[in-house]
Amino acid sequence: MNMPETIIIETSRLLLKELTPELYDYMFENWSDQEIMAYLGNPSEADFELEKQKYIKGLTSYYLSFKSFAMVEKERNRIIGRIGYHTWKAAHERAEIGYGLYYEEAKQKGYMKEAMKAILIHGFEHMKLNRVEAFASPLNIPSIKLIDHYGFTKEGLLRQHYGKNGITEDSAVYGLLKSEYESIKHNW
Repeated sequence: MNMPETIIIETSRLLLKELTPELYDYMFENWSDQEIMAYLGNPSEADFELEKQKYIKGLTSYYLSFKSFAMVEKERNRIIGRIGYHTWKAAHERAEIGYGLYYEEAKQKGYMKEAMKAILIHGFEHMKLNRVEAFASPLNIPSIKLIDHYGFTKEGLLRQHYGKNGITEDSAVYGLLKSEYESIKHNW
């Protein structure tokens, strides 16, 4: 099996390296743990073990897939985080966007704003999405500001929706439709 072709999206300061189910299959069948960890940019063994468990337990199903991107900071050629669609329902033309930075020093520098624009364009233009959903803790002000910046509409609150570090939190639900994207994308 040859390594699957993947795309790279370039922004002014980032390279966004596509991570697909086919690429995960190839890596886990052909590479060592250390090679996979380096390619994915996992900042610790614990992060890699979580990634490995997700793969072993099944990242996709008949109705559900993902398209994620490693965020590579061009200047230092270092993976600083991830962004992408982790809950992609292609048959329904919708996906949930997720994102995160690995390092504190990468935060508040506009990297996520830069990556989000490229990934939203990719989602609507190439993946043919009609709807992008975002869930954020009402306490996560940086995430909410990012979502608001790109024109998402707050649609509600899911109570005790998300578990993190043994704590259950609410999730604010946001959505961006293709028609809304078309009318605001030129203002980004």
